[in-house]
Amino acid sequence: MTGPLRSTREELLRQEVRDELRRVIELDTLAEDRDEVRRVVRQLVDAENHRAVTGGEEPLPDPNGFASRLVDEILGLGPLQPLLDDPAIEEIIVNGPHRVFVIERGAKRLTDVFIDDDAELLRIIRRAIGRLGRRLDETSPLVDARLPDGSRLNAIIPPLTTRYTHITVRKFLLRARTLDDLVALDTLTPDAAAFLEAGVRAGLNMLIAGGTGSGKTTCLNALGASIAGTDERVVTIEETGELHLEGMLPDCVALQARLPNVEGVGAFPIRTLVKNSLRMRPTRIIVGEVRGGEALDMLAAMNSGHDGSMCTIHANGPRQALSKLRMYAMMAEEALPAEAITEMIAEAVDVVIFLRLDPGHARRVVTNIYEVTGIEGDTVTGSDLFSQRDGQLSWTGIRPRFAGRLRGGGFPWEHVSIETVGRHPDADRKEVRHGTRALD
Repeated sequence: MTGPLRSTREELLRQEVRDELRRVIELDTLAEDRDEVRRVVRQLVDAENHRAVTGGEEPLPDPNGFASRLVDEILGLGPLQPLLDDPAIEEIIVNGPHRVFVIERGAKRLTDVFIDDDAELLRIIRRAIGRLGRRLDETSPLVDARLPDGSRLNAIIPPLTTRYTHITVRKFLLRARTLDDLVALDTLTPDAAAFLEAGVRAGLNMLIAGGTGSGKTTCLNALGASIAGTDERVVTIEETGELHLEGMLPDCVALQARLPNVEGVGAFPIRTLVKNSLRMRPTRIIVGEVRGGEALDMLAAMNSGHDGSMCTIHANGPRQALSKLRMYAMMAEEALPAEAITEMIAEAVDVVIFLRLDPGHARRVVTNIYEVTGIEGDTVTGSDLFSQRDGQLSWTGIRPRFAGRLRGGGFPWEHVSIETVGRHPDADRKEVRHGTRALD
């Protein structure tokens, strides 16, 4: 816990540490000289304690804790740094200096961490983002940045807020690297995992959808890890680097969008990177999240020989995900008509995987695996291949139209027979409509 007041003695020692660091280390290299920073802090704290004892004064009450806080202030987020270092904490939410929340195992709680005042909170954030070449002031009152550990930091200050500095730090905790790991976490059933793995290897285009914190990126990473073969060349594109496929696949290039600098120039958005990736001879393109005109480029790639491409999208369900994908594609400057984009989606996307956060059990679960079957009117149609029944993801009994491709991908249909998983209510459905053509 961080107290609201600092003693004059601690403040003097803080200033002494800063002065010594300026003398022995270039300020621009502080982040790289972590060991030297810790050595200087430890040396000066020990010297202050020795001076106090030999002079008949009280020593520092907690020299180790004080030294640790000093290092966190210099190199990290001050009182917030222990929360950032805690592997169990997924998100940090700061509503001013005295209300700090965390999300841990899917549940939100108020912590006992507080900062002296809003000015100190603002100093902490400015120090952190200053090393990243970003700024936060009245002329630029909001910032979105990636911290050195990969966490995403968003901060907003008055006049865009009514009173305090507000901060959200979202950490990416890779709890699952493969589909088998998702099965172990009860996110997927073994049958559904086998289906998705066969789908990835067969080159199905997949859209992963869900709400905030539902596990979309983790699922995307696990699906990407199922890509096999040295003949595959994968290009991943993200706004914030969270995927770990570059170190898992033999031929994978990880691209990351860049925000504009303090002068407002130098931006490289996701759409620019998607277009550039087409010149890099990829067999598959994976986009961390689509939320703008890049949706059109992604659909074009899926429709032009890049089978097995994937992306995530925020949505409340599989059908809503397809509707949002169309809306984003219509935001592109090409201004294609809705009918053309609807047809592109129906032809490009094979499967929608929908996840949600189960707050009761603090876990992420796949609730639907949805096949896109075609168009009816101006709507993309489809049906659930796997859906939740009695709290478990199970096969609906509907054989997808791409079943032959899955057999080529090695999918063991005998393991998801109706007799194995039990009859799902949707299994009574006789046909799926694709325009005016009925599919078995």
